[in-house]
Amino acid sequence: MITIKQFKIIAVIALLIPFGCSDEILDQTNPNEIATQGFWRNAEDAKLAVNGMYHPITGTFFWGRIVHVGALLRTDAINPIPSGGNTSLSTFQGSPGVARWAQEPWEEAYKSIFRANSILENVNEENVPNTSDRNEILGQAHFFRAFVYFYMVNIYGNVPLVDKTPDPKNDDELFPTQASQQAVWDLIIEDLQLAESMLPDSWSSEDLGRPTSWSATALKGKSHLYRSGLLNTDEYALAEAAFKEVVNNGPYNLLPSEQYQENFTQTNENNSESVFELQYHPIGNGNFVWGQDIPRAGTQGNFVIEYAPPSQTPDNGHVINPWVKNVFETNNDEIRRNATLAYDYPNSVVNVDIPFSEGLATDIETVNSLLDQPQNTGLEPIFTRKYSGLELPVGATGFLGDDYGANWRIIRYSDVLLMLAEAINEQNRPTEAEPFLNEVRTRAQITAVTGLNQENMRQAIIDERVMELTGEGHRFFDLVRWNLAETYLGANSAHEGPHPKSIAGGAFQSGKHELVFIPQSELQSNPNLVQNQGY
Repeated sequence: MITIKQFKIIAVIALLIPFGCSDEILDQTNPNEIATQGFWRNAEDAKLAVNGMYHPITGTFFWGRIVHVGALLRTDAINPIPSGGNTSLSTFQGSPGVARWAQEPWEEAYKSIFRANSILENVNEENVPNTSDRNEILGQAHFFRAFVYFYMVNIYGNVPLVDKTPDPKNDDELFPTQASQQAVWDLIIEDLQLAESMLPDSWSSEDLGRPTSWSATALKGKSHLYRSGLLNTDEYALAEAAFKEVVNNGPYNLLPSEQYQENFTQTNENNSESVFELQYHPIGNGNFVWGQDIPRAGTQGNFVIEYAPPSQTPDNGHVINPWVKNVFETNNDEIRRNATLAYDYPNSVVNVDIPFSEGLATDIETVNSLLDQPQNTGLEPIFTRKYSGLELPVGATGFLGDDYGANWRIIRYSDVLLMLAEAINEQNRPTEAEPFLNEVRTRAQITAVTGLNQENMRQAIIDERVMELTGEGHRFFDLVRWNLAETYLGANSAHEGPHPKSIAGGAFQSGKHELVFIPQSELQSNPNLVQNQGY
């Protein structure tokens, strides 16, 4: 069966900037390039363009690996073991022009945005006369442009808002200024509203994994929720309405508790709990081309090396901070603990069936050796399970993850339920929020909550998101929008035990580390860009 994860990728359009030159020998046609005027012929061309639009984001230099290193691992759950420039951003020690991994996600994002803009400008009734086909194509472009900008505004904050392909003769379009974050959020929500009306409710098996109208509605609700916190606006009612649409009318349900771990492996992908996930497919040793935007390169889950334990990654790995374990144990949550964390709880096994203390003996020694440093007092050998490859035999993921292909679940139904509870509670209706929170807790086979006031419900939702979503890329963004990043990641972290970044050092600074710096290369190539505050 051919699904979206097996699509053929093309680099659709290259932006050509003419330079004055009289030498005819330099005026050559690239035989490998598809000319714009000869491409947009029919629906098949447009569908190829859509496939090409996804590739920069699923590829190694964005979600395939680098966005984890540069952005998602900043969470207070993860304590990276230093690995040179690879860990400088995740430990708040990176500076422009020195730290790695700020540049690549920026570049890949704008590749994808450019391709989405090209689709929106070139697909029409003439070349795609079938309304259903045309809506599916344009709907995906609107959705994915919104998706990319969602992460750009959360990672970099102050970004150019490019909503059309630039005119090479127009300097203002070639060298855009940064837009207000409000304007970026406005485009995100506008795109998602259009995507809702254009995308189908579901796809056939051949296209399973593409975004649906429900994906757009869920991301729209998430955008209203995030913007409410980040920009201090009150859009909680709008977020509630979007999430309720998904909950009341969507086709989703939570997997049974015994299948919870299948949300993070190569088993049971695109299941009934998945609202949207990025599609991955192992390509095998010898076929990996680092960061290249070419067919069949970039569909593998290189991110596995960022979540694998130290002994099973070419980097140095990380340790889960003990406060995370304590949240699970305080709530007697074994279902999600066993799928999220690897440590010495009863019957803990790794790499299929090896006892934890045996299979990760080297990793345990690594952590114990760190305890000689006073700042690491209280650190424990606790490791990540989600997207770590620990469900597979040792070495099965390949050296750089090129044999690993677990889809990354971007929005799960459980996340929608928790965001709905949060949106309702922020309108001071904690009793109405309880059923949605408790639906998630019931699947985990832990006690339901009842009778909480708004403040206690807010903390219950925060804790629930730890147990349900740790290791899925949400926590740092949650802390920022809740205005809690300084509280838990600052120099005087409120967490008991070691500082969340004790191993490498580094601490969050308010007014700076909410955002990653604008890449130095972008500042040098575009004089209209301004560096983010604090850098």
